[in-house]
Parts: sequence; structure tokens; C-alpha cells
Amino acid sequence: MISPDYFSFRWSWYRPILNRMEQPSDRCRVEVRQLPIRMIGQDAAEYIPYLVHPALQRSISTALHRLQDYTLRYMVRGEKISAHKLPPMDQKAREMVAYLRSQCPHLSRDLLHHWCADPDGATALLRVCEGLWEQGWRQDQADAAPWVPAVNVLLLKLIRTEIAALSDENIELTSHVTLHVIGGLYTWALQAFLKRYLEGAVEVRRVASYESMMLPATPMVFMQYQPDSSLLADDSRIVRAYGLEPEIVPRMRELRAKVGMRNEGGILQLLARDKLGTHLQRRTWARLSLWKLAMDSDQGGWMRYVLNAKQLDQLLAGQTRPGEALLENLKANADVPVAGWLLAQIQGGRAANAAGEPWLHDNITLMAFRVFDEDIKIEVARRQAERAWLERKDSPSGKPSAGRTAGMRKASGLRSVAGGHQDIDQGMEKAWQEGEVVLIQPDVSRALHSGKKLSLRHGSLSVEWSDYLTALLAWHTGDTDAFFSRTFLPGILAWVAEREGVLLDSCSASGCLLRGPVVLLTEAGIALRERLWQWLSDASAHLDARPESIALSMCLDMGGEWSYSEITDVHAGVQRIAFSQAVARATAGVCRSSAVEQLVRARNAKLELKQVASVGIETVKAASGQPVHLLHNAGFAMTAAAMFELTRALAGKASIRELHLDKQQLKGMVNAWRMPTMPLELLLVQRHGHDEEPWLLMKVGMASLAGADVELFEVMDVHNPAVQHLRGLGLLPA
Repeated sequence: MISPDYFSFRWSWYRPILNRMEQPSDRCRVEVRQLPIRMIGQDAAEYIPYLVHPALQRSISTALHRLQDYTLRYMVRGEKISAHKLPPMDQKAREMVAYLRSQCPHLSRDLLHHWCADPDGATALLRVCEGLWEQGWRQDQADAAPWVPAVNVLLLKLIRTEIAALSDENIELTSHVTLHVIGGLYTWALQAFLKRYLEGAVEVRRVASYESMMLPATPMVFMQYQPDSSLLADDSRIVRAYGLEPEIVPRMRELRAKVGMRNEGGILQLLARDKLGTHLQRRTWARLSLWKLAMDSDQGGWMRYVLNAKQLDQLLAGQTRPGEALLENLKANADVPVAGWLLAQIQGGRAANAAGEPWLHDNITLMAFRVFDEDIKIEVARRQAERAWLERKDSPSGKPSAGRTAGMRKASGLRSVAGGHQDIDQGMEKAWQEGEVVLIQPDVSRALHSGKKLSLRHGSLSVEWSDYLTALLAWHTGDTDAFFSRTFLPGILAWVAEREGVLLDSCSASGCLLRGPVVLLTEAGIALRERLWQWLSDASAHLDARPESIALSMCLDMGGEWSYSEITDVHAGVQRIAFSQAVARATAGVCRSSAVEQLVRARNAKLELKQVASVGIETVKAASGQPVHLLHNAGFAMTAAAMFELTRALAGKASIRELHLDKQQLKGMVNAWRMPTMPLELLLVQRHGHDEEPWLLMKVGMASLAGADVELFEVMDVHNPAVQHLRGLGLLPA
């Protein structure tokens, strides 16, 4: 049976979602289309191919079998053991035991001590859970893809499969222990993990992460009895595990359908009209209330009534009397409804009649019913989501991959962690290296996938430097080969190698094409501009006239699904193509047109204004009267899609301010500078923990890129005179 505290905890997550007219079961969804590794199955559906390292699978299996062994040893055979003979506990083991004892006061202390202190017990299972969560979290950040909820669903699948494979020996007791110990440990560890990883995160992100990781973990994951999804809602064992009676649950659903969700509080009174309903309702209320009393007062003696319906009925009918210790417990907690009612029944007479029917007003039964119904929906949805993970039964090497390797019993009766797989299968390693599968392995420092396949949330940064090289080589007359071979090309390659997560797809005399998360590409673009400026400055240092600007064009975009191919040709070497719509728009965005540049200068001269932005957009009317937006990019352009992804990725990691400056705020600046928009729209980004100038994005207008009209922003150069003027006005931080 499930702890009553679980219902209030669970409902605190369900209620806000339901109030937003959303479905909690949506939190179990695995967004396969947004993950970089996927395959098409025979049914034309998309799946995430994965392999599990044999050592990791053995760790889960052995930990669960050890728990079953200790349950049989201490709670079935009743073995006694001296405390000094049990394994010593560290601080974490003590915290685990204290938490589990608070939730389950009736479980054997020796059982909890032995399993939590066993290196192959709770410690090993905890290591697997925390390792997978950490891998999923890091991969989520690296790919900007929803790995966290997907990996959590897979972890629950692995645990559920191993629990279902346990032996049927004393299944009622062992399933009860597994439910509360494994389920309790999972919840305890997950809360600690999220608190550690979400420290300082904005509230929206914290809630979303909690919902996607906490809600899929229903108690049914940790039950040894695993009925089919279609039978869960009416299965008597599942219903009783929630403290409810199988006979009244269909009636409660029927009544709720009649009165509606808003009026479901009246279900208890309607249910009491039926004689059988009253009896079962009282039993359910007493069972849940006595467990709550046992937890709050640390009196495990009540659990024999909680777990035995016959003894509970005898207690409620006055046919049996609780022991002296339990009576003292009732008197000490007389303000608790169930304790007050039982004391009145024991006293009898007018006191018993005056005690009334508290089960009609106490919502503990209704709370259990609410949570049970939502948990069923969650469990069905999560099992459906588990199917998105497709285990590769055969490794690409042609050898069968390791199946589940349950620990074998030793002479002592405990499972051993020894197994036949000492090293990882070479086929697994090859498949991981080729980007064919997600490899679930014990080494948490390794990524879930090799990075060869691409994430949908990667952006594309196109850089055009042919005009820059023309100017640069003017200062290197007679020594151009040495500059390219010793400075430029090695410098570019080393610069890319320094930036983990930024990939160089192409590099030529006209420019380069970079791929990666938008935040890293923004950082890379700013750093590249500084490095190229330094090379130009160094080359012209011996001259009197130094260049005032750098002839460099960059454009960053994000969008579309990535396609990838890499082949090795005997003559051409390794050739790679990575393409998405972002590549087309970023390439179109580095347009440098002399005609448009002349038009911009002519209009500026006519207005007697200076240009604020290096990314210029001029609007002219075609013969049809339709406006046409002409682009001349001599700076660092960023599309609106990339800007939105930048702010999403930096939520909680940076201070992000939107500025809308009107003529009054800009003062006399509008008389000297030509503003791209009015009011002037700026986005100021200051990353936490980075000693750098804030990133300043300025909206410059609308342009047509690769057949689509997109809004463009410019990542402003800190040396831009207009930026310096804004700082002088106090509109930007100095």
C-alpha cells in the first residue's frame, strides 16, 4: 500500500496543471523529433536506438535482487543480527535510512540498514540513477534538445523491467517492500538532484524540469506486479495498493461523471447512501488515516491493521481492542480524527454515537481516488513513451548484445555482481562512435552519443571574409603564402578547436560555416571578429593610416531539421555535408552588395546622418508598388529565430534586458545618427559568471533571406561609435 503523504505530495503537482486546463500525462512525452539520434522502425514510426552496458544493467539487477534477499531474510525468516555485524553506514546511507523509516515505520530496521549500507545495494542503484540524470542533463545542455525527460523515462523503464523479473517468492511482501523502498529512494534522490541542478534557475524552468522528471515516476513503476496498461484502472491489486477498495472505485468514477470535477467533493456523501459503499468507505478512510497516524507518531504497530483488511474490520466493529501501547498512542493523538473516533468507539454508549461519521468529511479518501486516477493516466502515457526507446538486440558487429544479466546466487544466498562481460562489447563502442545508438554506460563523463548526429536545435553561423582577406593581404605583399600557412589557417583551426561544441563544416577563401548551439555560436562570432581585427591591426601596424573598420560579414540563424552525410573519397579525402534551412538563410544573410552600400551612403548623406548599424537594410518600391528590402551586411547579423533561442538557452543563466529607447531618451542622438527603428529596440545580455562585455543586440529591420522575410538583429561591436555614445548618455552600462 502507498503512503498517505504521497497523495498530498502528488496532488500538489497535479492541481496546478489541471487548473491550467492541461493534462499531466503530457509530461511523459518523449520528443523524438527533437533528438539528434533516431531511426525509422518497421511501422514507419521514429525511435531512439539504444544499448545498455552490461555492467550498468547488472548494477540495477543486483541491487534489486539484494533487496529481495534481505526482505526474505529479515521479514520472512525473521533472522536477527547484531548491529556491529551489519555493514557500516556513511552519511548518505544514514540519510536514506532516516527518510525510508519516516515513510515506512513498519519495515525492518536491519533490512533498511543492510541494504542502504551494501555497496551493491542502495549505493549502486543510487549511483546509476544519479549518473543517468547527470548524463541526460549535460546532453540536454550540449544539444539544446530535450534529453532530460527522455532519459528519465528510459531509467524508469530499466528499473521497471528488472523489478518485474524478480522471483515470485513471497511476492505480496517483496512487492510491498520494493514499492516503498525503491520508490521512496527514487523520489528522495530525484528531489536532491533537482535541487542541486536547479539552484538559481528561474521558476518557470524549475517547475517544468520538476514536472517532466517527477510526474512520470508513479508507484506502479516499482511494483513487482505489472498488469497490461489496458487493465491498470480496474486491477484489484493496483487499486488496493492505493488504499482503496476495488468495489467503490467504479462507483466513484460514475458519481464524479455525474456531478463534474468541480463538485467532486460531494462524492463521499453520495457514496454513503449505499450500505456497502458506507462500509467500504469507512474501511478505506480508517486504513489511510491509521497509516498517516503511524507515520506522524512513529508507531509502526498500526500497520498490522493497515495491511490486513480482516483485522481492520474487527477493530472498526469493536470485536478487537488495540494493545496498551496503541491505546496510549490514541490518547496522545486524540485531536486526530481517526484517533478520536476509535477512542469514542472503545468508550461506547453516547460517546460512540456522538463520534459521527468523520469519513464523510475527511478528504483523505477523495485525495487517494483523485491521485489514483491521474496516476493511471500517467502510467499508461509513460509506458507508451517508453516504446520510443528501441533497444538494439544485436550490436552492429553482428554479435548479440548483452541481455539482462541478473546477479547469480552465491553460497551465502546473496546475488553476486560477477558476470561474463568484463569489457564493453566492441560493437557497442563502434555503434556509439558512429552515432548510431545512445549508449547507456557507467562512465558518467562520457556523452550519451558521440555527437556525430545533429540536434534540431543547432544553429548555423556563416562567415564571409573575402573582402577582409583582400584588405589584409594588401599589408602582406610578397609574403602571402607564409601568412596563410603560418598564421591565418592554423589560427582559425586552433580557434575552433578551443571551442567545444562548435563544429567547422567548411572553410575556404570565401569564408567558413560553423554549426553548434546558438549561445556558443554567438560567443564564437564575437571572438572571431576580435581575432580577425587583431590580425588586421598587427599587419597594418607599420603604416601611418590604420583601418577604421573590418570588412567582415557574419549571419547566425536557426531553424529546420538537419541532414548530415560524411564520406571518405580516395582523391578528395573526407567530405562532409550538414544542411538545414538555417544554412540557406545564414548564407544569404552575409550578403555584401556594393550597389546597396552606395544607396545606403547616398541616403545617409542626403539626411546628413551617420549609420548606427553595420547591417544596413534599405527599403525601395518596386514597379508594382510593393516594398523591397535590400540588405548590405558588413557586421554580425542574427535572425529573430536565433535571438529567441539565445534568450531561451540563457534563461536563468544571464541577465536579459529589453530596451525601447524613444526620441526623448536618445536626446540629440537622433539628429546625428540614422536609427534603424524608432523607438530603438535593444537587447542587453550579461551572462552570469563571465567576465566579459555585455552582448548588445539591435533590431535593424526586415530582410528577405532564402525566400523568407525574417527580422534581423545586429550583434553590436563594443567599439562602435554609436554604442559608445549610448554609454555616454547613460543608457547602457559602462
